[in-house]
Amino acid sequence: MKSSNSNVSPLSIIWKPVTPAGVGTSLHALIEELVPSGQPVYVDVVPLKNASANDCFIHVPERVQAEGGSQVLGWSLWELPGVFVEAEAHSVWLSPIGEYLDIAPKNSETARVFFLLDPALRYEDRQINNVRRAVVQDPLVQAYLDTFTEEFELLNRGDRVKQFGEISLRDEEAEEYHVIQARRASAFLGVLPRLPQHGPYLPCPCGSGKKMKWCHKVWE
Repeated sequence: MKSSNSNVSPLSIIWKPVTPAGVGTSLHALIEELVPSGQPVYVDVVPLKNASANDCFIHVPERVQAEGGSQVLGWSLWELPGVFVEAEAHSVWLSPIGEYLDIAPKNSETARVFFLLDPALRYEDRQINNVRRAVVQDPLVQAYLDTFTEEFELLNRGDRVKQFGEISLRDEEAEEYHVIQARRASAFLGVLPRLPQHGPYLPCPCGSGKKMKWCHKVWE
């Protein structure tokens, strides 16, 4: 929804990681960890219609086969300002005319992603865990992030690492999953006071990659 920046509510909270508006100290450290001297670029999201969300490793090869171009592997970079930074294994389409496009639909509106090309990344039909790094020395933030790793390891245990879509857990594993979710909820209560409020110099949650003050969109 288009709006003027005057409509930004000072009480609105950013709950989820957003497209970074630039490379700060913590994000730079993550980039150096993944791709030394790497230079991320903004890539516009132009999602395919009637396609499954976040399945870039399925949709991009299909687009290459249908229209040419190539698949480029790397990392989508995200940040929850002042809390943590995150890298998600991702692929984008390099069109025949040399344009990078992110064609995988997202679960929420995203105008563009901050993409770090990684020539060393290989996708072998196996789930790849996100890389998350806390930007503050807070045990509750780290405990919160640890639950995502625990969840990933559980959901991708054994042969499930090559499965996609909904996973069914039973008995002890179902209980293990509920314990992880309970720990996450408990840790989140400690993270909550750190969550950033909408401000003119924070990245806009719409995913444009611009700071709120200069973005054409506003979450309300």
